[in-house]
Amino acid sequence: MKKSLPLFFSLFFAVLSGSLLFAFTVPGPAERKKAVGSLLHLTPELKAAFEANDDFQPLPKPGSFDWLSSHPETGQTYTQFLQSSPNRPGAGGRKFIYLQPIGEFPDDAPQMATLQKYMEAYFHPMEVKVAPAWNVEDLASVSSRGDQLNCTDLLDVLQARLPRDAYVVMGVTMQDLYPGSEWNFVFGMARIKKHCGVFSFARYGIKEDKKRALLRALKVISHETGHAFGIRHCTHFHCLMNGSNSLGETDRAPLHFCPACLRKIHWGLRFAPAERYQKLAGFLKANDFEKESEWFVKRAEKTK
Repeated sequence: MKKSLPLFFSLFFAVLSGSLLFAFTVPGPAERKKAVGSLLHLTPELKAAFEANDDFQPLPKPGSFDWLSSHPETGQTYTQFLQSSPNRPGAGGRKFIYLQPIGEFPDDAPQMATLQKYMEAYFHPMEVKVAPAWNVEDLASVSSRGDQLNCTDLLDVLQARLPRDAYVVMGVTMQDLYPGSEWNFVFGMARIKKHCGVFSFARYGIKEDKKRALLRALKVISHETGHAFGIRHCTHFHCLMNGSNSLGETDRAPLHFCPACLRKIHWGLRFAPAERYQKLAGFLKANDFEKESEWFVKRAEKTK
């Protein structure tokens, strides 16, 4: 990452012109357990939810072009998450997640109502609202590069227009994004402390495979919203919060949070794990994602 990008940015997918390779050692069982933190004081249900068992896979060794081969990240344990003083949902009246459509959406694009239902399951029990769409032409402060929009500028606008009751506002657009001249593109970006993020459907392959494009969208929006909850990239498990350099790496990523990242959102949301898993399983089954639904069904049974 170039030093010119502010440290409060957290990037999900990006292609950077000219990057170095860094050695990354895959964490072992003891390091993964440490990332989750002590479970001694928790209820049986919560212990079952956060145990680093076989339902959660170790992070695969990064390939030459994967995120961790070019980004020297150390991850974030649950203890480090608490030490970062994350924003707590509900504090100061900020209790809603907003989806903010930006620009036009063709008929074959994922529907806001679908994303809304998914987000209400993923970040249960928070309510998710869909805001009126913004016209790109009205965003005079947002610079562009051809058909691409500058997402740094978009985040500035989202932050300036943040509703008083918004815990997170996630901008959603069909236009391609870039954060600065040194980057080719990003799929999404969030500001960890500023309650906002943005992501683009532009490169998901909607015309080629609508179902696969929707699954990619679900992964990106929950990943970027996770950043807005204060969660940094995960380097301990194979997890939705892993960074990614490509659609292939995105497709290989699971849809679920690992035990450490799940515990981080539980700190703010205080959900019943089995209830959350059941809601996600129901959404996924209704949208023809049987394989993904089965994983959440299994987890719901184990966390009752």
